[in-house]
Amino acid sequence: MGDHRPNRRVFPEPQINSNPILGSGCIRPGRARVPSLKANVRNLQENCETTLESLGRWGRRWVPPRPWQHAALPLSGSDSTRNTCASFPESPRTVFGENNTSLTGPVLGLPWSAVGDHFSSLPRPRIHGSDPHADRAPAQRIPASPLTPVGRREKTQTQVPTAKQGAKGAAEASAALPTPPRLLRRPLPEPSGTRPAPRPPPPALTRRTPRLIGWPADRKRPRAPAAHAPLTRAPPRRLRRRGPAGIMLRVRALRLLGRRRASGVSVPGSCGPRHCSSGPLGVRDDAPGARAFFTTPIFYVNAAPHIGHLYSALLADALCRHRRLRVPSAAATRFSTGTDEHGLKIQQAAAAAGLAPAELCDRVSAQFQQLFREAGVSSTDFVRTTEARHRVAVQHFWGLLEARGLLYKGLYEGWYCASEECFLPEAKVTRQPGPSGDACPVSLESGHPVSWTKEENYIFRLSQFREPLRRWLRDDPQAVTPEPFRLAVLQWLEEELPDLSVSRRSSHLHWGIPVPGDDSQTIYVWLDALVNYLTVIGYPNAEFRAWWPATSHIIGKDILKFHAIYWPALLLGAGMSPPHRIYVHSHWTVCGQKMSKSLGNVVDPKTCLDRYTVDGFRYFLLRQGVPNWDCDYYDEKVVKLLDSELADALGGLLNRCTANRINPSGTYPVFCANCFPPAPGVAGPSARAQAEDYALVNAVATLPRQVAEHYDNFQIYKALEAVSSCVRQTNGFVQRHAPWKLSWESPVDAPWLGTVLHVALECLRVFGTLLQPVTPSLADKLLSRLGVSATERGLGELFFLPRFYGYPCPFEGRRLGPETGLLFPRLDQSRAWLVKAHRT
Repeated sequence: MGDHRPNRRVFPEPQINSNPILGSGCIRPGRARVPSLKANVRNLQENCETTLESLGRWGRRWVPPRPWQHAALPLSGSDSTRNTCASFPESPRTVFGENNTSLTGPVLGLPWSAVGDHFSSLPRPRIHGSDPHADRAPAQRIPASPLTPVGRREKTQTQVPTAKQGAKGAAEASAALPTPPRLLRRPLPEPSGTRPAPRPPPPALTRRTPRLIGWPADRKRPRAPAAHAPLTRAPPRRLRRRGPAGIMLRVRALRLLGRRRASGVSVPGSCGPRHCSSGPLGVRDDAPGARAFFTTPIFYVNAAPHIGHLYSALLADALCRHRRLRVPSAAATRFSTGTDEHGLKIQQAAAAAGLAPAELCDRVSAQFQQLFREAGVSSTDFVRTTEARHRVAVQHFWGLLEARGLLYKGLYEGWYCASEECFLPEAKVTRQPGPSGDACPVSLESGHPVSWTKEENYIFRLSQFREPLRRWLRDDPQAVTPEPFRLAVLQWLEEELPDLSVSRRSSHLHWGIPVPGDDSQTIYVWLDALVNYLTVIGYPNAEFRAWWPATSHIIGKDILKFHAIYWPALLLGAGMSPPHRIYVHSHWTVCGQKMSKSLGNVVDPKTCLDRYTVDGFRYFLLRQGVPNWDCDYYDEKVVKLLDSELADALGGLLNRCTANRINPSGTYPVFCANCFPPAPGVAGPSARAQAEDYALVNAVATLPRQVAEHYDNFQIYKALEAVSSCVRQTNGFVQRHAPWKLSWESPVDAPWLGTVLHVALECLRVFGTLLQPVTPSLADKLLSRLGVSATERGLGELFFLPRFYGYPCPFEGRRLGPETGLLFPRLDQSRAWLVKAHRT
């Protein structure tokens, strides 16, 4: 029977009977008096504690015994014992043999995985999401045991007899089972007058020394994740274990977040989302210390800026400004832009202009900086690749790749496109008639001329990173947004990924950063340019780790391959994580045609800023620009959009609600809860709100969250569309109740008149707050007219219509701001010549 603690109830010896369904040898409990529920719980707790001490805290799966299984087991491997265990699969238990060895599989006649199916809801440690023995043949697999990682499904020849087989089938099945060794009950601790002391807490897990406690000594430990990969402990899960007593057990689990390693290439565990939020920006965690880093591509200085450059900068600026509304701390958000000033195109453009390359770069870079200042782009850093800090960062990054054995020198040949600064495969090259009528090779995608080049260069082992890149994109569906561009990158990775030439002969390209230790080679312009994202956050100093990889790149679709394939591969090669998000946008056309100097249809962004105002042109580009496809520009569209949405809808609403005739006191009127009850259908002598009014309140109350979701999904145009829709609803509310027909002198009309104006002004306050990332000057003008101070303009202070919900309103009774004139002037009257000029 074995030893037991004093005062513990022992169940009688199980009786072996014949059962027509389960076969001979089935167990049924004896008829002794069943102990109380309290005794069952105490026994289970003691068994749990002692069993967990022997098995370790984590890394092992344990199934507690049922109450009727507390009886001592027979000490011999008789046929009846084998039949008993094999014919009672619904009562799984862990049995310990000599030296405390688990014999779950042979004793029960079932593999451990099959027993675990009854308890599949238990928390399970996953070790990099893979089975370390999955690649073995079935005969070579390690037998199942309590130490087998979760997810294993071992196959066995032992089968449980079915109802049709009866006793004969059970006897045949039991004969095939191996004879188990002498079974012993696990020795219990010495009896004591007090309960056993609780186990000490597990050792603290640090980010620099992650480890798995209790991992089997005969198995290879998984490689620790990178130092910056977070380890998190899952909160306790409460699982219901159904038994005779219906006992609730609390189980703790440790989850190690990471990615499976690829052969030859290690993918850091932080390739996936690192933030608490599911939002793509990774900035929904507003805790102190949460950081976000936004970047535009650095723009090539071979030509003057156009609206495509400005559009990229405005997208990043709007995302950054919205982030600052959520996290006001200036140290929590960074935003960089700049100019790319190296490469063969710069060298050729400078020669054509009769200028030195440095002089051309200074001139064009100044144009970009001036444009961004005039457009209100709120970047925190403007980087130039000709700066000394960038040269240091590039050469350090090169040395890191070289030290890891990812660079080699070899002969590289292929079609080279000087306009795109890249080699093209044969499939991407076609022939078109040239000026002389001969067939000239050109790029199939861009139409730029290409030439056959053959030279000795340094080559990056890009082919080794094909699988890690595919896994990164599959594991994080929002790594590249929108979805069509992510699918395009995955399609590229289905093709062969050849190694990448990352240098040029200095005799051919001298305007660039030389290769460290080899002045005969110049670093490839794209490797040089991509490192700018590290330069602006302090690389190679350790401070850059505070910002990487919490990074969001905003790029055009023409440079997608460089940012979604080459750049992540280079980062992985340097032992760093890929960027958190890559947001891709399409291009702008003019009246359905691609902008081209030869066609004379290039749109000058500075001219547009002067014609339509800074806020007007910002609003147009972000309202009409859809990242998924190319967008068309023409003057009539700009005039129509700005007049209808900014001048008429928003500006007219503000003028109505602040006019002296309707609001002679110039204050935030008082909200009357009797006129606008908190729920529709509430009867009252003063209730005048209609069903449409409650729909408006609900729409505006949910608008900030809806706008935030659109920003997180890189759909700024949808955010502005939602704001515009609510503006129209608010105008309908004012038009429906016509406050100009009500009188402040009437005791019946005055409360409702004040309520109508109060609701309209509250809606305007929400609109002004949400428009700050897109039209900062216009929003400032609107909020100043409403008397909203600078400290009351964040999303954290945006509590819409608090009086409706029973809270005091800080603006009620406050004087409005000074008169600021028209919020936005109509363009069809003041600038009608633009439309006529376009038509002619």
